[in-house]
Amino acid sequence: SGTSLRDFVSRAVEHKRIRFGDLRRLQRDILPARITGCEQAEVLIALDSSVDRTDREWQRYLISTIRDFVIWGSPPVGRIDSSKAAWLKHALLNSSPKTGRAIWREVIREAPQMDENVHTPSRRD
Repeated sequence: SGTSLRDFVSRAVEHKRIRFGDLRRLQRDILPARITGCEQAEVLIALDSSVDRTDREWQRYLISTIRDFVIWGSPPVGRIDSSKAAWLKHALLNSSPKTGRAIWREVIREAPQMDENVHTPSRRD
């Protein structure tokens, strides 16, 4: 199908929901492999806070997709350095707080390497 990520997002925002079929289409046709760029990740993160109802698999998909992109899909591969952490923190400002915390936790837990200057966001961040 010729559906792009942009079409998918605008339809989801318009209807304020992501249904089972929408998620399957996203996984099968639009993003069958890993996210390839920061923009795609940012779009999906922001989408999460723009919809009211989602299929129950959506959050699990979003968390694992963003986690895998951050750790393995962007340089330095397998490592969270300060610039990657700063980008992620900034991107997560557009997510729902619950989803943002879950994504951050997963990235910290799964990353093989983390630079010493990367700290978990405090209440001030």
